[in-house]
Amino acid sequence: MDEASFWHLVEDARAEIGVDTERVAQALLRRLRTLRPNAIERFQELWEQAQDELYCWPVLDAATLLLGPLDDELAVQDWIVSHGRQTMRDVLDDPDSLVALASDRHNARIDWFCGLPLEAHISATGAPFAVDGLPGRNEPYGRSTDLTNEGEVRRRFPRLAGYLDENRWIPRPWGHSSG
Repeated sequence: MDEASFWHLVEDARAEIGVDTERVAQALLRRLRTLRPNAIERFQELWEQAQDELYCWPVLDAATLLLGPLDDELAVQDWIVSHGRQTMRDVLDDPDSLVALASDRHNARIDWFCGLPLEAHISATGAPFAVDGLPGRNEPYGRSTDLTNEGEVRRRFPRLAGYLDENRWIPRPWGHSSG
């Protein structure tokens, strides 16, 4: 399992199913169950690497603007990864582009993807794989944005701020003040 094969599996599951993220996870699990145990383990390593790349302040800040306060960053990272390599690159290059996933925001907090490789490995071998990879980051990297400062948010995340303007039911971290 190399990186290209990893992304091919993820993107084929999304292409087959489309916008239904729960069914994308089911399709991905079906695909993982067809792999050899060592390929399933490698898939897990590559998924964790993608999660680690997304564990940065600009992405977390953008996700907080789109979704509200985050209580599970991993589920949000999984959700972004499930949309494929190009989406992940776009979000890393320009976290404000996360607004492109707004129509699927209801799936961002649901942990559809956690444990899929483990479940596939158990199905293939009857036993879980050892989780002994390198630990992920303890803290997000990059510079955080003061999300209570409306002016800073509008400068750094203009599309997300516009999305919030169009969807007044979503709480704004800056409250009612203007900055």
